[in-house]
Amino acid sequence: MTPLRGGTQRNPDRRTDGPIVAKFARLLGTPLLPWQRLVADVAGEIDPDTGTYFYDTVILSTPRQCGKSTLVDAVDTRNSQWGPDRFIYYLAQTGKDAGDHFKKYLKTLGSSPLAAITTRPYLGAGDLRQPFANGSVIMPKSVTKVAGHGVQGDKITLDEAFSLSEETGNTILDGFMPTMATRLKATGVQPQLWITSTEGTAESTFFNRRLDACRAGEQSRRTCWFDFGLPADEDPENLDSIMRHHPAAGLLWNKTQLADFREQFQGNPAGWARAFGNRRDEGITDRAIDEALWAATVTAPVTPGDLDGRPVVFGVAVDVDGTHTSVSAGIANNDGTITVQLLRILDGTGYAPTELTRLCSKYGAPVVIDARGTAADLSDRLRHMTDDAGDPLLQFVDMDAGDYLTTGQSFVAGLANHAITHAADPELDASAANSARKWAGDAWRVSRRGSTGLTSPLESCMLAAWGAAHRPEETGPLQIY
Repeated sequence: MTPLRGGTQRNPDRRTDGPIVAKFARLLGTPLLPWQRLVADVAGEIDPDTGTYFYDTVILSTPRQCGKSTLVDAVDTRNSQWGPDRFIYYLAQTGKDAGDHFKKYLKTLGSSPLAAITTRPYLGAGDLRQPFANGSVIMPKSVTKVAGHGVQGDKITLDEAFSLSEETGNTILDGFMPTMATRLKATGVQPQLWITSTEGTAESTFFNRRLDACRAGEQSRRTCWFDFGLPADEDPENLDSIMRHHPAAGLLWNKTQLADFREQFQGNPAGWARAFGNRRDEGITDRAIDEALWAATVTAPVTPGDLDGRPVVFGVAVDVDGTHTSVSAGIANNDGTITVQLLRILDGTGYAPTELTRLCSKYGAPVVIDARGTAADLSDRLRHMTDDAGDPLLQFVDMDAGDYLTTGQSFVAGLANHAITHAADPELDASAANSARKWAGDAWRVSRRGSTGLTSPLESCMLAAWGAAHRPEETGPLQIY
C-alpha cells in the first residue's frame, strides 16, 4: 500500500467496523483499495468501553483521482444500517456538486444488491434524499453558513473542505455539533464528522488549520487523520514520483493516463502539484510585488551605527482587527535612494505608543501612519500624546487619503527604478509574498482581507519609504533677506 505522508496508525487492541464497510463497498461494486481499507479500519475502530466508534472526527487529505468519493459512499451506506432512523449528510462546495455526487451514488446503489434495503428516492428540487427501509436517510447539502442548523446528524461529511474559510466552516460545525452530541445518547452510536479534501491554497483557512494541527500532533485523541501525497523532497513534475506516492496509481489508472492528466494542467504547475501531489498552493494570484523584483532589490540590514546622520522616518501599519502592529524605518541615503527596514512586529496595538515614543526620541524621527482604516484608532492615540508642557510627543509626516493610495504604486516604482531597496528580513519576505493587491480604478492598495498573511510589515515599509521621500523640512532660525 502507498505509505501515508502522515496520519493515525491502526490500534490492533481495538476491533474495527472496517470489514463491514468493506462488505458494503463490494456490494456497491466498488471494492476498497488498500488505502481506503486502512482508513475504514482506523476510522471504524470500536471503543471497548462503549461498543461504538472510538473516533468522533476523521480528517482525510488525498490527491485527486484516488477514490475518495467511493469510500465516503461505502461508509455512509454502512452507517445508515447501524440502526433505525439515522441521518447521514454529504456537504459539498456547491449544491450542484453535492447533487451530482448524490445522483451518481443513487445510480450505483440502485443497480446493486443493496437496492433491496432502500425505498424510493426523493429527487425534487431542494429535496434530494435516499431513504432506507429502516427509516434512515442519506441527503446531500450545499456548503452554506446555515447548512447544519436545525438538523440532526449521525454522520456528516464536509467534502472539498479546502473551499471553506475558517468562518464558514466553523459556522457549519456550530450548527451540526450540538445535535450530533445528542444523537449519541439517542441512538447509542457515536456520530462521526468526516472532513475530506485535497489540499487547497493559503486561503483554505478552515482545512489548513485542522490539517496543520494534526501534523503538529495537536489533534484531539478522538480525531484520526490521514494524509496521502507527495513528500516535500519529491518533484511533482517527476511522474515516477507521483506514481510511487499517489494511493490510486496503478489501481484506478496507469502512468500513460497520468501523462494525459498532466497535459490538462499546461501552464498551471501549482494546480498540478496540488491535484496529483496533494501539495498546498501557498501562492496568491495577484501579488502586490513581483517575486523577481522583490528578490532583486534586497540589501543588507542597517545597524544604528551605520546611519551616519542619515534622516530616518518610521512607518507604522496595523493588520486586520488590530492583531499586529508593524514598525519600519525609512532611511534617506546620501545618493537620493531610500532603504526600508522592518524593525518590529508587535502583538496588537497597545505597546505601539511606548515603542514609537522610544524610537522617535532616540533618532529624532517623525512618524507616518494612515489616519484611516485599520490604523485609525492607533493614529488618534498617537496624535493626542503630549509631554508635561502639553506639546505633542511625536512629529508626523502629513498624509491625506490621496497620498495613501499612492504609497503602494510609488513603492513598487521605486523598487523597479532602483530608488528603493529593502533590508533582508524573513518576516518582511513572508509579508511581501502573501500580500495581494486590491484595485480601485487605476490605483491599488494592499488587500488586507484578500491577502493570506500579515500585511502590516510590507505596508509599514511602504509608508516608511513614502515618509522618507516627504519628510518635513528641518526647522532653523528665521532668516530675513
